[in-house]
Amino acid sequence: MKLITIVISTLLVLTAALAGALYQLPTQLEVQQSIVLNASSEEVYTYLNNPMEWEKWTVLNKQTDPSMIYLYGGPMAGTGARMQWSGDRVGNGQVVFTGSTSPTSLLYLESDDADTSRLHGSFTLTEVEGGTELVWRQEAVYGENPWDRVICLLRTYRKQDEAEKGLLGLKTLILSNSKKKALK
Repeated sequence: MKLITIVISTLLVLTAALAGALYQLPTQLEVQQSIVLNASSEEVYTYLNNPMEWEKWTVLNKQTDPSMIYLYGGPMAGTGARMQWSGDRVGNGQVVFTGSTSPTSLLYLESDDADTSRLHGSFTLTEVEGGTELVWRQEAVYGENPWDRVICLLRTYRKQDEAEKGLLGLKTLILSNSKKKALK
């Protein structure tokens, strides 16, 4: 009888501790990455402002998911341009450009079928010595319940990784294209 009481008390304490820990998790996804690219802001902006260019540098590409299919709509670039994707590994989603100020900033809204929160993203470009500093910021708000908080934490880690890989992909693409131009 005493053993059962100890086991039940221990389970109650562990459950309360777990619930308390879950309520300490964030309810907002906030990711920010930056990189300095050896290119003008105009050159960098062309890869950001046209959604058809994104598959060349983001993780939303056929290397990540060979089954990916893209659909584009709206204008080819700038405010209103959009890209939808579908893939076995990356799921289904959409990016819609909501604001475009060439060559300094781009705003977008991202939605994903696996995520009920809408992600607000922005790119800010600033001329610096040696090129252009690009800051990629992403934000989303999640619910207050423990499950939403866990989802928020997991998505934050995923978006952080995607942003880091995307910026490195953009750097590689710009470097590759500048080498091709130099050879011509």
